[in-house]
Amino acid sequence: MNALKSLVLLCSLTSLVGSAPILDKSADPEFKGRIERARSLVDKILGHIPVVHRSWVSTEVRTTSPLQYQSLGLVRDIPNAPELGSVCKPIDQDNHSLLGVCLGRMTAGLQLYHGVLGVLAPKVTFADKATELQADLRDLLAQVNKMKQPVGQSASVAPYEGSALATGLQGAFEVEVASHLILLQIRDFTQDLKRSLRHIADLPSTLTSRA
Repeated sequence: MNALKSLVLLCSLTSLVGSAPILDKSADPEFKGRIERARSLVDKILGHIPVVHRSWVSTEVRTTSPLQYQSLGLVRDIPNAPELGSVCKPIDQDNHSLLGVCLGRMTAGLQLYHGVLGVLAPKVTFADKATELQADLRDLLAQVNKMKQPVGQSASVAPYEGSALATGLQGAFEVEVASHLILLQIRDFTQDLKRSLRHIADLPSTLTSRA
């Protein structure tokens, strides 16, 4: 009887494992390549941000704590990207469904800051710097969207509506402070994204992929 029960249990476990949708990196060799391309773009963006910062923002504003600008109304109009660490870092074999959520938040943040730079570009002195940084974010967004496909996540994200921010950028000082704060936000989000990609790259080669 014990042997029969063991056989039934083994068959049940095999059935459960076999029924789960699997993301196998060996079956999708492009997945690892997309992670590496995304990580390379992240490094490019992080290297580009200080150059853009020096072009747009004076030394005085760059060295001032963002907290000192909280009294400015425009600060309220600068959006924050979705937080990544709380959903990307815990991904493992026990809570693999978070992978889709993690990639979705990456997409939302990248598209958000791409839109924010579009609002900022007409206001800054060197608009070409915004265009270059936007292109890097767009390329990274494309790679993350490709990573989302095997885990069944939609690539659709609502576009950023920046009318409130645009209205607040009336003077040169406001533009300079907004540029400072936005670039710091993009840097922090990209650093968080880099850590999250490293965590995803270190995951086991086989994951249950569907939420």
